[in-house]
Amino acid sequence: MIYENPDIESSFKENDLGQTLYDLVLDIKPKKIIEFGALNGYSTVAMAMALQKLGRGVIQSHDLWDTYEFKNATKRETIFNVKAYGVEEYVEFYYSDFWKWKPEKCDIFYIDISNDGDIIERAYEKMKDYADYIVFEGGSVERDNVEWMTKYNKKKISECSVKYDIINNDFPSISICQKN
Repeated sequence: MIYENPDIESSFKENDLGQTLYDLVLDIKPKKIIEFGALNGYSTVAMAMALQKLGRGVIQSHDLWDTYEFKNATKRETIFNVKAYGVEEYVEFYYSDFWKWKPEKCDIFYIDISNDGDIIERAYEKMKDYADYIVFEGGSVERDNVEWMTKYNKKKISECSVKYDIINNDFPSISICQKN
């Protein structure tokens, strides 16, 4: 499959951050991706397109779906979006709370769960011994200053103790952690 910017509601869509995730998956060639925070499935579809091009791999897509109190989507809507792009054979869907979930080994761990500095620190500590690559939404100055981060006095990702590199600075940005 040739990459196309998924026509799925997402803050990633305007700046086509799916291309970054797609390229990352092609570069790493993972067998297993664990994703937390699928929402409508934009990032899921972008990464699954790359798996399809590779002809192998799986994304375990975890979310709280419509039980999450803030912006959410139904599992059914997300499955529909994944099927619309013909990549469903590369995706498994799970209802999971990241904080209650038991870590598993994976090649790429991707997290997008209303990320802030505290969440990134806690996620890194939980996954550093299980994931070859830890990738997350956010990390840029612009993303650190979104309305809800200020309103709820959230710790900026740029001020957290985790070392990371921004791999796409376009809003809302995508970053990758440096492993110790």
